[in-house]
Amino acid sequence: MLMTRRLAEKKAIREAIDSYPGGLVFANCDGKLILVNQQMNKLIEILTGHTLINVNIAWQELLVIREQNGCIRLDGPWLRPDIFGGDGSSIIFSYPDEKIWLFRKQLLTDREISTIQVETADITKLYHMSEELYRNNQRLEGVKRRQIALLSNIVQINRDRELLSAKMRIHDELGRCIVATKNILGHGTIDHGGYRELMDSWKEAIRNMENVSFQGTVTSPEKELRKVADMIGCKLCFVGQQPVHRRSLLLLYSAIREALTNSVRHASASCLTVTMSASGGMYHAVISSNGASDVTEIRETGGLKSLRKLLEQNGASLGYTFGGSVSVVVDIPELN
Repeated sequence: MLMTRRLAEKKAIREAIDSYPGGLVFANCDGKLILVNQQMNKLIEILTGHTLINVNIAWQELLVIREQNGCIRLDGPWLRPDIFGGDGSSIIFSYPDEKIWLFRKQLLTDREISTIQVETADITKLYHMSEELYRNNQRLEGVKRRQIALLSNIVQINRDRELLSAKMRIHDELGRCIVATKNILGHGTIDHGGYRELMDSWKEAIRNMENVSFQGTVTSPEKELRKVADMIGCKLCFVGQQPVHRRSLLLLYSAIREALTNSVRHASASCLTVTMSASGGMYHAVISSNGASDVTEIRETGGLKSLRKLLEQNGASLGYTFGGSVSVVVDIPELN
């Protein structure tokens, strides 16, 4: 009676394992079979040409197969280790019926008993979905790179457009100054007010032209600025972190250049110090000199007027502090 029951239990276990849709085999550590289902034998026979005899020998045989009996070993960058296994314990094959099977080997330990388990799973849908996801991600990366390049080109195009617009405006200003000067020279007379107005127009046109040349240069802005300072005999010192982005940096250097000229011209300065600090997406700059001045108010004309217009157009601000000398205070946003 007991024997009959055990036989019935073994039969039930085998039928249950055979009904399992994937392949399954259990073996001793030496590879000797304990239990193997029909699906595993079928998959091994299609792949190798013989049924399963020893798990360890069969696994070594699977590891060296690349293409055999219409079956192909599959590899690809989309085979994520966390899903498909990447430690040598998993192998993937495509079968002649276009199904894809994953073979996975594990060592099961229960107290002092160790058992080898090899299972196979039909991962056809998962494999193709992973491949498609990988391809889509590759395409998206390509689109992303093209968009970044396009944005860079747009930024450069806008800068070139702004530069061209500024040059055309300066060309018109110079043309008006030349025509006005010729008319005055032709008539031979000009009152004091007209002379001052004409001179202011010429100064503003020249200042604008200098700024456009400065911002459009391909050389280092700081190197050019220091060259200007050396030419007029003034030492230039920076304290603190300068802006990282070029547009913000060029706005700062435009302010320094104007302060440099005015400090040497009106206060006989020999040293200009630019003290920088950054907070909340803004750069705060105090541009001070060692020149002496009792000025308590600034009347903005010519270069300072153009500087304020340039700064405010870009979201920056211009101010002054007084007290034995004049310091220019500039707040500039981070501009890419």
